[in-house]
Amino acid sequence: MQITRDTLKPFQLRAAGELSQMLATYPGPPFKRQFDQDTGEPLPFLCRLRAITGSGKTPMLALCASNLGNAIVLWTTNRGAVISQTLANLSAGGNYASLLPENTQIYELSEMTTGDWNDVCTAKTGLTIILSTVALFNRDGDVLNIHKERGDTTYWQMLAGDGLEGRSRDLYIVYDEAHGGTKAQFSRLTELKPRAFLLASASELPEGLSNLLPGRNSEEKSEALQKQTVVVPTSEVVEAGLLKTRLYLVDCNTTRLDALREANNKWIELSKKLQIISEQPIICFVVNSTIAGLEVWDSLVQNLRVDPGRIAVHLANVDKAMLEANPNAPWTQLIDTHKAKKSPEALRQDGYTHLIWNLSLREGWDEPWAYVAYLDGTGKSLTDISQKIGRFLRQPNAQPFDDGDLNSAYFYFNVPDEDFANVVQNTQAELANQGYEIISIEGTSNRPNTSRESSLKHPVSVPKVAEFFGEDLDVLDQILINNVPLFATEDLKAPGRVSTRVIDMRRNEEDGSLRKEERREDNAEISVWDYLIGRLSAIDARVARKNGTCFTSFVKDHPRLKQKMQAGSPAMAMLNFSLSTIIKQLNDEFRLEYEPDQVYQVKPFNLVSPDLQTDDNNKRERYRVRKYTNALHEEYNGLNPFEVKLADVLDELGLEWCRNPSKIGYSIPIPEIGEGTVNFYPDFLLWSKKSLWAIDPKGSHLMNDAIRTKLMGVSDVEDLPIKIRIAFLVEGEYVTGTDNRPKYLGKQGYSLIFKQSTGVKVKPSLSLATLISDLIK
Repeated sequence: MQITRDTLKPFQLRAAGELSQMLATYPGPPFKRQFDQDTGEPLPFLCRLRAITGSGKTPMLALCASNLGNAIVLWTTNRGAVISQTLANLSAGGNYASLLPENTQIYELSEMTTGDWNDVCTAKTGLTIILSTVALFNRDGDVLNIHKERGDTTYWQMLAGDGLEGRSRDLYIVYDEAHGGTKAQFSRLTELKPRAFLLASASELPEGLSNLLPGRNSEEKSEALQKQTVVVPTSEVVEAGLLKTRLYLVDCNTTRLDALREANNKWIELSKKLQIISEQPIICFVVNSTIAGLEVWDSLVQNLRVDPGRIAVHLANVDKAMLEANPNAPWTQLIDTHKAKKSPEALRQDGYTHLIWNLSLREGWDEPWAYVAYLDGTGKSLTDISQKIGRFLRQPNAQPFDDGDLNSAYFYFNVPDEDFANVVQNTQAELANQGYEIISIEGTSNRPNTSRESSLKHPVSVPKVAEFFGEDLDVLDQILINNVPLFATEDLKAPGRVSTRVIDMRRNEEDGSLRKEERREDNAEISVWDYLIGRLSAIDARVARKNGTCFTSFVKDHPRLKQKMQAGSPAMAMLNFSLSTIIKQLNDEFRLEYEPDQVYQVKPFNLVSPDLQTDDNNKRERYRVRKYTNALHEEYNGLNPFEVKLADVLDELGLEWCRNPSKIGYSIPIPEIGEGTVNFYPDFLLWSKKSLWAIDPKGSHLMNDAIRTKLMGVSDVEDLPIKIRIAFLVEGEYVTGTDNRPKYLGKQGYSLIFKQSTGVKVKPSLSLATLISDLIK
């Protein structure tokens, strides 16, 4: 369908107009030109269209491009399917061709000849659009010879405007689906010296672009990005009829076959409604592996009697997977559309209504007639479910039907009951795009006024400790076994249950009036072992890692753990209740030990926005660079007032000390499962004659007795070359209470919490220096 300016939606015209105005205004106020600190050359202007999939980003970008005047637009993405769609839509006769100026030249970079390159770069007037995936710009494996020397130049240099054969018009780079871009890709594209980057995405700014934004710290850059972003509210897209208005999220605590039946029945229901206009809906089955996809195909054909001629199996290595699949399935009827190299867009045109996919679904495919999705796999990633949903939002013909069921999308999956609410929340977060975005600048640049390093005076290493469950893994096995009885048969059973929750896209809120729960005769089974490991690893990933679990490889075959139970059964309810006991008993075995094969090397300290010039006194003080005599680094910044006081006291001791950066500095594992964090990063390290003190002035771990006690237990770790001791420092007066916990008395002074041979001690004082001096005696 041809799209013209007259048929564009009001929000599309507004967004394209605001982008065009932004590009025309730059570098005038309120936008500031940025310069490369090394070469002095101007950096590209960064602007962004933030809009949900299905809002019509391509016509908005095309209309914006039409206002650029005499220019070259390099239109790129990391997704080949997006480039194919865009080429078809922008070329003569395409859906969006009328939005571009007459005689606009459209090229696919991979098809450009030497003559094309010369014509594009020598032309002084008109609009030229070159489409390509970013992969084609790689120097390694330069399949198109873009970087190949051609006399005194290359195609890349010509596009960058270098030399006598360089381009004569401004270059703009449009990056669609920009959230998939990498730091290296944007760095390479910057070599082309474009006037501007125009990014289109519903997601946050990709890594590596903060240097293009004005501002000397994260807050200022975030404010600049907000000014340079045009936001299309999702609610406006829905109201305009471009997106489906409701999302039905259906959690199937049933067998896979029953879940497939639920999804296929919905497809049948929608098919009957669409017969009146001679259309067919699409149902997708998204799987994690090819073998799972073949199992789904087998169920559709043999159990649900779906015509195999309607099923497109778009999976890799189908022939190989068939060797492991059901030998009695009618595999000769299977249609391998992946092997046949059919494009995802062609599948509906070829009459397929049931599509079996894996990760290839993410490659830019969004089909308006796709109404139903079955997401295979019990306990599937909640984030993965929410991201997949975005591919089913587009409304057919961008026009709502009178029947509300045809303005909705339906998703069937199986997640633990306690996670269903999170699926709803994650989906709402994926749909929202109006939030204020925080730009991280740490470690992204070494340029003046952004960050610089405070060098290390001399090399220093710190011994590492690691978490440890003990040598006897049988003890851990026994914890599981002892907490799992042999259940009565009836306690392992439960009727199936299908729970439905609905998101109203217009408000991005759940419609509570449509929430429902239905019973089914059959239910999915899961072994006690798989269930417990899934729940425990969700609580703390250290229980189950890629190389195995903290248990022996044999315990899963114990009769108690091999029991099969159904979702919602009394057995599952009892195990949920027992989880806290299991975690407590595992924590009793969790401890720290010396890791002789690893050491931490203290690194140069990164000064972020050193001596920041701002009217905000708090920010000016925080980023002020302070010099120290006895620290391992000559200077630090980023300290709050309490930390400044402590740093001054440490420096007066005459002992070596350093500021320890969070997340990238020295860490001590927290030997406690389920606390939401696995490592403790003390703010300061102090070397005394007998010990290395890890000092934390925030006291953030004080409220949990188990964490405090276990962390302080690091001083009991044997064989360390230097004893490591932990001290918590807080403002205010505390004493040891009757329950052996710090008890608050008042605001005056400071208090130190540390471990002595007799146990944990709380020591208050009006003098910070006195407390620290007593610590190292």
